[in-house]
Amino acid sequence: MLRPHLRRPGSSAAIPTRPPLRGARTWIASLALLLLPLVGGRALAAGAARHAFHGFGPSQLMRAYNFDPLYQRGLSGTGQTLAFIEVDGFDRGDLATFNRTYGLPQIQPTVYLPPGATLHDMPPAEGETTMDLAYAHALAPGARLQVYEVLNAGDFSGYATGLSDALRAAAAQGATVISMSLRATGNFFCSQLHATLRMHATLEQVTAKGITVFAASGDYGASPCQTHPLKVGTVYPAADPAVTAVGGTHLTLTRRGAYGSESAWGGSGGGDTSDFARPAWQQGPGALSSSSREVPDVAFDADPASGVAVRLQGKWQVIGGTSLGAPCWAALWALAAQAHHERTGRPLGWANPLLYGLANSPQRTRVFHDVTTGDNGYYQAGPGWDAVTGWGSPNADALVQALAS
Repeated sequence: MLRPHLRRPGSSAAIPTRPPLRGARTWIASLALLLLPLVGGRALAAGAARHAFHGFGPSQLMRAYNFDPLYQRGLSGTGQTLAFIEVDGFDRGDLATFNRTYGLPQIQPTVYLPPGATLHDMPPAEGETTMDLAYAHALAPGARLQVYEVLNAGDFSGYATGLSDALRAAAAQGATVISMSLRATGNFFCSQLHATLRMHATLEQVTAKGITVFAASGDYGASPCQTHPLKVGTVYPAADPAVTAVGGTHLTLTRRGAYGSESAWGGSGGGDTSDFARPAWQQGPGALSSSSREVPDVAFDADPASGVAVRLQGKWQVIGGTSLGAPCWAALWALAAQAHHERTGRPLGWANPLLYGLANSPQRTRVFHDVTTGDNGYYQAGPGWDAVTGWGSPNADALVQALAS
């Protein structure tokens, strides 16, 4: 679910066409991909910086969403492990250039492949994994990064099984936060059955361990079924109550680069899901009225017109989509988890009850930017929770302080 600026392709998480890879359910780290180049210094290439400026960079997001005070207090995500479930690859040179351009430390993500797979099975870099790693690292530079490549495919059932295997592997390898910027809904049949049957129990097991899973809510508004464009619905896994679904906004900055305003992005997925009842914790002021699980829970910048600069295949591109929000919220949660552990000595725990608890407290207007304008083709944004932007986007400093107590 990734959108280049001024282009409307299909979802970047289209089901792979590779045959299923057989073998035991043990994932192995690919050591060869750990050898990313370490480039010292803060070399800011003027040409690259000018080109990248056409999209928001890390510093703009940090300032807009008030991350900077967290870094001033020494928070960086240290001690946390961010895992990314992906279906495309990434180029280490692109990431190295991105980090040099924006003055970030170089990174060495650990890449895990399914049993029987080799480096030759790695899919090409199409932008999703590159953006996830670049912006999660920018916002939580002290966190460890893991990538779990889902190569098990062939049909909807095999794809969903591969995603479930990746989730279990991430939990087993110490992930504290997981990001999924993809959909497990069949593009043709628009069915969530296989994904729900194969992933829901796994997601419940993951959250029972205190691991938070953030997932993009989708880039097709309230009608994610491309073969039935008038059918209103949601995408999986964002629709699962064990997931924190991230919707999308259009972000506007002031002339000085501070937070200006946000409106709902028309592509932001959201609405009711018929597969799950509304959980007890999903309560609060706003449009929560259905007996079903409703998404999204929160939001982040997503509109390609207010997108971010990404280095992809040796070129700068401006990219948007709800794919951006999932890794950025995962990075924010890593900062909150570090702050909470330093203050209490305990892990922070699963996000959804905590976020809704804050939304039902006097702190709601401090920790969230309530997005009240715009729609996704069916649902309208409004005060409190809505089915386009959830509770809204984060005031990172206020949110972390509230969660750290």
